[in-house]
Amino acid sequence: MWDKLKNDKYVKDLLVRLLTVLFVAAIALLLFDVLTQSKDGRRQIVDMDGGSEYTQESALATQEEKRLEDILSQMKGVGKTSVMITYQSREQTETVFGSGDNNKNLMVEGVIVASEGAGDIIVKNNIINAVATVYDIPAANVVVFEKNGMK
Repeated sequence: MWDKLKNDKYVKDLLVRLLTVLFVAAIALLLFDVLTQSKDGRRQIVDMDGGSEYTQESALATQEEKRLEDILSQMKGVGKTSVMITYQSREQTETVFGSGDNNKNLMVEGVIVASEGAGDIIVKNNIINAVATVYDIPAANVVVFEKNGMK
């Protein structure tokens, strides 16, 4: 039986077509794999639970936001406050006398403040001046909104 199939032209043609399709499918999968990678060869991993990665920088940001919220809420007329700080990462390379390691410096880029007392222009101006002074950023990088009375 095997000899009959081996000599049959239809079976040989079918086998060649099957192998060709498998080869083309394998090449297509490899190309798809290569084309979906980012330029540096890494893939993005998406959390299915929607969680975010915990980093030292995010812990620092959260801690700084809490400290600023506490200080601002103690100012006269400010009331309950929420703060969001954005950072700009900046790398510094040490000079000849340094070890040559790259150090990352986080620099405050902007601050958003939501405060109950921000409806008063004087309180709003005091908040802007306080935040701009603490982080040594231009007042234009500090945005203050009146907080909604309902939480």
